[in-house]
Amino acid sequence: MKKLKDMKRPLLILLVSVLMSGLLQAQSFYARLGVGVGPGISSNLDMLYSYSNTGSGAMVTVVPLTLGRGFTGVAAFGYSPSKYIGFELGISQFVGFPNIADSVLKLPGGSSANVHVTGNMLSLVPAIVISPGFDDFNPYARIGFILGIRPTVNATAETNNASVYPAIESEAIRHYYGGVAAGLNAALGVSWTLNKTIALYAECNFSSINYSPKFSEIIYYEKNGIDQLPELTVKETKTEYYSNIHPDEVIPDTSPDKELRKSLPFSNASIAFGIVFKF
Repeated sequence: MKKLKDMKRPLLILLVSVLMSGLLQAQSFYARLGVGVGPGISSNLDMLYSYSNTGSGAMVTVVPLTLGRGFTGVAAFGYSPSKYIGFELGISQFVGFPNIADSVLKLPGGSSANVHVTGNMLSLVPAIVISPGFDDFNPYARIGFILGIRPTVNATAETNNASVYPAIESEAIRHYYGGVAAGLNAALGVSWTLNKTIALYAECNFSSINYSPKFSEIIYYEKNGIDQLPELTVKETKTEYYSNIHPDEVIPDTSPDKELRKSLPFSNASIAFGIVFKF
């Protein structure tokens, strides 16, 4: 019995040494560059409207606002302690496609035509990557958080009122900004190893994230080519958003207007492709 115990100890040490050797040999650092494009998967129903004239009179219709449609570029740096798991920190820049409607809230000039609303977001994405560790074609799953550190939304309206003489043409831009956005990010993909240092990858990427701006401001307003911003009061140009407001509060023209906070949807699903450099 004693001899058996004496034999087990070196065998256990040998097994642990082999496992640790494999893990150490599999350790690697890598950098990943990629780009993706896809649709939004959530919408907001209280910002955009369209107008139509039916036989029974004018009709106002809500237009879903989906800010998640667009391109995403990503750069990530990661560390794999073994071929089965990795940890990475990504930086992504989302550039949204415009949402088009007839009118948008909080722009001067009343009902409008040719309205475009677009969103952009710079984000940090810490994540865990899990894979079976295959050599050539290696499927993987990645899950992590997405932190929008610089989200912005621009609402642009161009109007043309030909019912008066002379005709009135105007353009206004309201800029939403301030605050951060937080959500979840996940991906399922496969990587193709070209050599010891380079691999290609393709993946389906999903992000669930909303943005609630703290401020908005009209940053551009022209009518018939003449700048109208100096004619607007602070209350007309600037708005601050709160979780609670007093509906009877009288806000002076020299102070920003106050409104309840709103949630703007940036969630999306995309197909992404890229390259991985292993060190």
